[in-house]
Amino acid sequence: MSDERRKKPRLPWIKFQSKVKVRRGLFSTEWVEIVPFDFSKYGMGVQTDEIFELNDIVQLSILLEMEIGSVQLDIVPGIVRYREKHHSRFNYGVEFDYSSKHLGKESVCADLAHIEKVINKHGQMKERLDGL
Repeated sequence: MSDERRKKPRLPWIKFQSKVKVRRGLFSTEWVEIVPFDFSKYGMGVQTDEIFELNDIVQLSILLEMEIGSVQLDIVPGIVRYREKHHSRFNYGVEFDYSSKHLGKESVCADLAHIEKVINKHGQMKERLDGL
């Protein structure tokens, strides 16, 4: 007999984090936490207090942690393609810059595709379990 008391099967956890590199002075920069809300291998939607203009080039850091391991991309260059004021913050659409030397590597492109696949599968499993 099982001691399991959950009414629904347990959903494996994932933790998706992202940071953006922000210039703070003439020679100083810092990595600032941002809230990712949409992701594909071509780009992502993020929310932050930081201010960027359309066509600004930004550097992102992406971390996907799962029960079975993690995928970390330290520098992912992107171009701001969309900006919308959302209360006291901004929503941005960032297109990954595949013409840059960082994204020219096959391993980075494969990691972006893997992150997209994991996030999509997690969403599908969540929908299926919510329907039970």
